[in-house]
Amino acid sequence: MESPKTIPHEIGGLRNDPLRNGLHGVKSDIIGSHPLESSYHSVKVTQENMKKKILANTYGAAFPLKMELDRQIISKFVFPSLLFL
Repeated sequence: MESPKTIPHEIGGLRNDPLRNGLHGVKSDIIGSHPLESSYHSVKVTQENMKKKILANTYGAAFPLKMELDRQIISKFVFPSLLFL
């Protein structure tokens, strides 16, 4: 018997595809892709925390918790990239 001439392809499960995911290396796992990337993420976290504090001071302590719970529920049904919270 001859083996099949087709190559199986997994669209969603393929992890070792350098054309789609970039080259893999140990250094890229340790260090971010760009020096400003860590700064961007820390500023984003700081802004989210500040927004939660402002909402808690304005509407009460339960309001940011309710918003986080709503975000978690909605993220199960909507793609995370479509959430603008």
